[in-house]
Amino acid sequence: MLILNEINEKPLFVFRKKITYLLLAFLISFSCGKKEEQIPEKNPNKEFSWKSELKITDIPDMPIKGYINGKEISLNYINFEQWRGSRDNILNFGDTKPKNNCGYVESDNSIHLIRKADEIKPGEFLKSSFEQNLDGYIAYYDTLSVKDSDKKTSLQWNCALVITEMNEKTVKGKIALCFRDDKKSWIAGTFEAVRCNN
Repeated sequence: MLILNEINEKPLFVFRKKITYLLLAFLISFSCGKKEEQIPEKNPNKEFSWKSELKITDIPDMPIKGYINGKEISLNYINFEQWRGSRDNILNFGDTKPKNNCGYVESDNSIHLIRKADEIKPGEFLKSSFEQNLDGYIAYYDTLSVKDSDKKTSLQWNCALVITEMNEKTVKGKIALCFRDDKKSWIAGTFEAVRCNN
């Protein structure tokens, strides 16, 4: 009787062992094929807010937008001017498009970055703090007052700028520029500017 029980248990043991191996193999193959769940990464460079200190990495990867005196402005026209006589280079960001590309806009809400008597070249430019002084660079904004007269404001500013592409017709890049004013005016984002030779 003892011999009969051992014979009956052996096939049961082999059967259980085979089932265990099959389950283990199935679980291993299933878990190896399973992809890790990917958590969407929050990109901190999709938004921007006024900063007293800037780094190149603070420039957001979003279409350019701006605020002057606490009010959002629509940046409908961006140009990059190169003046032959003075050799000034100017990036203009304004809410009014001229009749002709590179035309003059008399009254608008706009922000300007100027390099006096020298070039703004492709690559990075950084004026990280309001207190930092860079000879030859000026930034300011123009606004329309209630009486429709221009109001030009020159304040302390900081700027992070990257020019990624420059050809005969356009200048592409991204910028973050903040002014030290009560309403914390700024522009930030990616842009494509019309290139103008005056």
